Amino acid sequence: MGRHVLIIDDDSSFRKLLERRLKLFISDMEVSSFETLTNAREFLRAPDKVEFDLVVLDQHLPDGHGADLLGEGWFEGMAVLSVSSDNSPEVPGSLMQAGATFFLSKEAVAEPLFKPLVLGLIDRNKLQRELHKAKADRDRAETVKTLVATLRHEINNPLGAVLGAAYLLRSSANASEEQKQAAELVEASGKRIKHVLDELCHAVAVEPVQKASHTVFQIPGDKPWELKK
Repeated sequence: MGRHVLIIDDDSSFRKLLERRLKLFISDMEVSSFETLTNAREFLRAPDKVEFDLVVLDQHLPDGHGADLLGEGWFEGMAVLSVSSDNSPEVPGSLMQAGATFFLSKEAVAEPLFKPLVLGLIDRNKLQRELHKAKADRDRAETVKTLVATLRHEINNPLGAVLGAAYLLRSSANASEEQKQAAELVEASGKRIKHVLDELCHAVAVEPVQKASHTVFQIPGDKPWELKK
């Protein structure tokens, strides 16, 4: 899978230099580049836009500032390298405050530090994404556990009443044979429901198992209660 890089800069010479430098150590790079904030926004609004491994954003553009685009939240979860030829001391701080991952003077792109810096930004961003996904997965798992436990509680209460009534009917001396058979069917079905609920609660409390490239969970069976006499 290629690395996706977005470059927003109106200096064509700098863009060419930047792409040449990046291609020296990112061989599978796919680049999207724009000269204005307007064109970049139109591209970012597309429903099928990719998530970029690296965004290089100039501060001074024909129709605004890179910090403005950062503040709009387009690059959440992406590594953003803000660049500028403006040596004003307030520029780096304002860009980092707006959401940039790092600031670099344009002259520094030609220096040896550029390669480890970019690779470090990409790797750090990848790790942050994985950590964020792991947290989201844990949150979803906890939600599922809570919902399953609630479902078990809500079903067990009326199910207990149904099973009790079925037992009384099946044990009654006044019940007909047809009524007893119906009660046995209700009792068996109720026990089956209870077994599945118990197994489901057990299953969601167990960690998933990784087999080859697939994550699998222990699925409750639908036979054990029928085997227990």
